[in-house]
Amino acid sequence: MGALVYNIPASKVDLYRGSNLIIRSANVKELTLSLARCDPTRVRFIQLLSTPADTSALESSFYSLPVDIHLKDPANEYLKLYDYANLLDSHPIRVSIEVAPGFGKAVKLAVSLNFSVKLEMDQPGPELIAELESVLDLYLHLGNVRQPIEFFHSLLLSYFRNEPASLWQIEEEDPSQICYVTEDGEETISKRFVDQKQQQPIRYAEIFQRQASSSSECSSCEFYDRCRGFFKWPDIQYNCGGIKRVFATLESSAKELQEDLSAYRAMEVQMQS
Repeated sequence: MGALVYNIPASKVDLYRGSNLIIRSANVKELTLSLARCDPTRVRFIQLLSTPADTSALESSFYSLPVDIHLKDPANEYLKLYDYANLLDSHPIRVSIEVAPGFGKAVKLAVSLNFSVKLEMDQPGPELIAELESVLDLYLHLGNVRQPIEFFHSLLLSYFRNEPASLWQIEEEDPSQICYVTEDGEETISKRFVDQKQQQPIRYAEIFQRQASSSSECSSCEFYDRCRGFFKWPDIQYNCGGIKRVFATLESSAKELQEDLSAYRAMEVQMQS
């Protein structure tokens, strides 16, 4: 099945043996049983789609395998993150948080527990954009944030290093790298595209990005080289004004870091001369 990573339900593990996998389930026991039926070295991470209190089955097995905990309703689920602090003794932990009302509380708690964070993006409205900007300010300026918050982290590094980046890759929706397998066994781009039953996800993504790039907003957008129309699904008419502010803040913050580093190096040279 090539070099793709397949994001699969735990129930489909037997169909994808020998492939690179992300295995997801709402049930801890089902996850551990699926790992026993495949080669764990080919599993990139497992994703827990619920927030059960008992994760002892993971604490005592598959040491060092990354675990992703998905919060679909962050405002009501975030306090449950305390239950997973012990997992850090045996597994790297990331929390994938839906950008839904109240998600900022979940981000703050996750980073305070030393979990890395991935923001599950869609097409946020004005109130969510305001909350997103608040979380970005936390990421940029709070001293005790020791783990990355994606997509902020990768884009900041991209601007700082003047290196290309793709939001599709950062959000793990690049169909040339990851194939999302639905509960029914359909292969598509990501869970955002579950209703699009495409036989060729890569081809469909190329068509969609061409359509997005031809929109009046994308065609003149200074951030299209990194976004590539990511925020134009499902509504291609979505107004990206708020998202552009987020990108602009990351770009300007990266330039400030570059200037600070240059000034520090100049000071070092001056002190040594």
